[in-house]
Amino acid sequence: MATTETYTLSDFIDDLDRITREETSAHRVTERTAPLLARLVRNPGSIPAEYLKSPEGQRGRYILHRAPRFNITSVVWRPGDRATAHNHETWGVIGVIENEIEETRYRVTEAGPGRAALETLSVTRHTAGGVSRLVPGDEVHGMYNPTARDTIEIHVYGKDLAGLKRRRWEADGTEKPLVSDKYLNC
Repeated sequence: MATTETYTLSDFIDDLDRITREETSAHRVTERTAPLLARLVRNPGSIPAEYLKSPEGQRGRYILHRAPRFNITSVVWRPGDRATAHNHETWGVIGVIENEIEETRYRVTEAGPGRAALETLSVTRHTAGGVSRLVPGDEVHGMYNPTARDTIEIHVYGKDLAGLKRRRWEADGTEKPLVSDKYLNC
């Protein structure tokens, strides 16, 4: 781990590169990454300012670093923004830089073609500095910004989500395909 007093995005990238070379288990990768991401989100000045705001009328989603074993993005949730229950097809670690986000975790049980039963496992309000880990088998969640201010997060995933075929579920259990949009900066 880098020993500089201020933990930077560059330090985080170096540490994550080392961790993803040393570990193959999603549990171990996320376990080792979570405290480092918590350290990074406490230093928002290490993220370029243009990636900490959303364009008028849309959620901000920017790639900060793309590597073969992981990607780092910033996500800006506007007031009232919501993502229904969805999966990721990879491990992930999410840290809140500013404001707060409500995360609902689900257990999904198939209930016929195109349908599922969604069981709410937990609802957590993550505040600035908070971190959430996602591992395959426990990575279906929904996100909601219930506040009147933008919420800024850093997302780290084991795969690039742009163009990755995933799934999402409406509140009634209707399954729909989910393909993430491209990032705003590339």
